[in-house]
Amino acid sequence: MTTEKLKPETMPPTHGWPQVTVATGSRIVFTSGQVAQDAAERMVAGRDDYEGQMLQSMLNGYAGIAAAGGGPADVVRLMIYVVDPTPANLEQVYAGFGKALAEVGARPSTMTLIGVSGLSDPDHVVEIDMTAVLD
Repeated sequence: MTTEKLKPETMPPTHGWPQVTVATGSRIVFTSGQVAQDAAERMVAGRDDYEGQMLQSMLNGYAGIAAAGGGPADVVRLMIYVVDPTPANLEQVYAGFGKALAEVGARPSTMTLIGVSGLSDPDHVVEIDMTAVLD
């Protein structure tokens, strides 16, 4: 798979992620929404721990991509859903995002963050889904 990550000067600047990703490959992988649960369905971060929830959600997403035969470099789109996206909560979300990227050796992909009023469980405050393109 090849990707080209663009930050066109004609678009608003971002803070570390591309505005546009062009991907070429033969298989597209979509993960379901991932939350801060481990394989035994235990929450690994509390409701006030946006950083921990983001980190575990991201690691779960990367595990799904790996199960399909891909890796961090194959992720071309990330959707982030955050309950109560205040500046303090978003600071934690971005800290967890950075930790997840560092842990798996990934670069930021094209992404969208959406503030929501709730998720599938009141203890979940962050949920993500990923899209990857594989050869």
